Amino acid sequence: MNQLLYIIMVIGVALAVPIQATNAEEEPAMKVLYFTKSAGFEHSVVKRDGENLSHSERILKDYLGRFGIEVVCSKDGGMIDAETLKGFDSVLFYTSGNLFEEGTDRHPPISPAGLEALFEWIESGGGFIGIHAATDSQRDEAPTEYTKMIGAAFVRHGKQEYANVRVVDPKFPGMAGLPVEFRMIEEWYLHNQINAAGNMRVLALLETGKMEQEMYNQNETVPLMWASDYGKGRVFYTALGHREEVWEMPLMQGLIRDAIAWTAGKVEADVSPNFEEFLK
Repeated sequence: MNQLLYIIMVIGVALAVPIQATNAEEEPAMKVLYFTKSAGFEHSVVKRDGENLSHSERILKDYLGRFGIEVVCSKDGGMIDAETLKGFDSVLFYTSGNLFEEGTDRHPPISPAGLEALFEWIESGGGFIGIHAATDSQRDEAPTEYTKMIGAAFVRHGKQEYANVRVVDPKFPGMAGLPVEFRMIEEWYLHNQINAAGNMRVLALLETGKMEQEMYNQNETVPLMWASDYGKGRVFYTALGHREEVWEMPLMQGLIRDAIAWTAGKVEADVSPNFEEFLK
């Protein structure tokens, strides 16, 4: 695929807009919490410079605000509690490491009671979106409840390289505006404990069999984005989001916007499990 075609396709994603932009005076269509906690590696896109918001926080607040979605950005794990969660339609996690520890970024951790409250909130109908490193949190040798909720546990990644992404459910919110196939450079994750809860709906695949690094070639494809139910709640995950320019792409921004609409219950989609169809 030549570079011009790729640029045209990415720009075209911005045209698929299921949520109408609103005037600043109107009531927010939705309210979401974007929680970034680095107990392990701190990614540059979530690292703040003093009191200034990080790269991804600034982009989400600006972009989603155009569609009437209020974004509250926080690194304070104390916000993850039963009472606070009641005020949000969906919660977005870009996290790493043990959420119960202060860790790398030196911000307050989530308490065990807070994480349990998050699970209960999602089970009762809340929405959850995991971005990139979110699968690195609360992982262990056996699947934890967090891993079952989000769908998989991060194992490792290689050097960043160009790779092919293939959308397998183009009707799903977030996927509808994407090219069926596209190529980009990213930090690509490998996971284990995939589909630990047995309810994964694969939305997009990474074509690992075509990648340069041998560590990726054990499988022809691996899930890159997926969705599932969790009780009455809705869970969405995308492995994209390591690089600054990925956050600047309409592709990424539209993906998250539409995923919020689905996890918040504003649009419907088929979330029946299909993981077994993509075992290769």
